[in-house]
Amino acid sequence: MGLLDWIKLPPPPDAAVQALVERAAALADPLIRQAPGYAKKLLPAVRRAHAYCAGIAAAIPGPYEISRSAFATDPFVHALFVSADDIETMFATSQCVRDHLHEMTLTSGSCCALLGMRHREKAGFGVALQGEVVRSDVPQKTLYFTDHTLAEPGPDAEAARRRLADTLFDGLVKGFAAHVTDVRAERDDLHREEAFTRAWARAGHASALEAADCTRRQAELEKKLRANADALRPAHLLDTLIAMLDDPQPYLRLDPVSIAVDRTGVITGRGEGCGDTLHFCELTARDKRRWVVVLAQIDHTEVRRALERFESARRYIVI
Repeated sequence: MGLLDWIKLPPPPDAAVQALVERAAALADPLIRQAPGYAKKLLPAVRRAHAYCAGIAAAIPGPYEISRSAFATDPFVHALFVSADDIETMFATSQCVRDHLHEMTLTSGSCCALLGMRHREKAGFGVALQGEVVRSDVPQKTLYFTDHTLAEPGPDAEAARRRLADTLFDGLVKGFAAHVTDVRAERDDLHREEAFTRAWARAGHASALEAADCTRRQAELEKKLRANADALRPAHLLDTLIAMLDDPQPYLRLDPVSIAVDRTGVITGRGEGCGDTLHFCELTARDKRRWVVVLAQIDHTEVRRALERFESARRYIVI
């Protein structure tokens, strides 16, 4: 056995991972491709970040059947919507449904999609039994959800989660790209201020004290411009992107929430044994807003009925 037989080289990355690396570089900033060895350096971080996104996609609850019958029988679905009619309204007004329903339901008659909502709590007063006395002025909080939005559909749950993992990964990289855009905008602002300060100093109308302040400000601006230029070097952009992908949790996370409610939506506690306990997750992504997310199972017949009713309501006005 020769020396080379003892040397085991790591297997080359498959085409899918290589495509992820190139997509990350293109989305983040094309300058990254000018950094020597960018693909080899970026590959481990891309692999880890995509695995993290796949883990989040896998942890999203569901799929839950979202339909009028599920609203009547499933406490969780009942809590997500004010009425069964709101489910039909969501289907009928969803651009995702209009763009993808036919192709997604062509084979099995149903599909899965991400359902995102805002979690709200409203304080007020309600009726409650305290001992043997019914009181109508009891402080209560009501749980409700708004802004129902469907996205990232797939023909089944597995396909939807794969698509969602890719979308979450792209979102991470687009967040980095937005940061680079901000750095460039700051550079342009610094250049404008530096040019104005230089022109004002050359005018020769400043007092000795004002001239000293101007000189000090010019030095500060030049220092900031050098730091800004360094941050936009291809090698530095690559290192910053790798650091972000190696630790994506501050930019993308999924937090579990448990709230117990009765059938009217009144919060009875935050834990087990206090009513129908709803377990859901809140996704925080690059825009920092929190979305309650579940995987929704959508039936073609249910959606078609909603679309027909919606179109009918638009055509006729009762006076």
